[in-house]
Amino acid sequence: MDESRTRTETNTTERKTATATCRRCGRSITESDEHYPFCSERCRLADLNSWFDGDYKVSREIKDSDIETVD
Repeated sequence: MDESRTRTETNTTERKTATATCRRCGRSITESDEHYPFCSERCRLADLNSWFDGDYKVSREIKDSDIETVD
């Protein structure tokens, strides 16, 4: 009984992570992928390039509470 319960919990967890998609191309990925939240190095660098080109921007002024302090 405990074994089937564990199997069900594992399947539910796998389904949750399998529903993630690459933020650049939309391909299905999991949180354990090497380049998560992207599917590949290429998508990760393409997204970074979009920031450098000014395609993305912060939509509001940054507040002090938005910045994490490092001790």
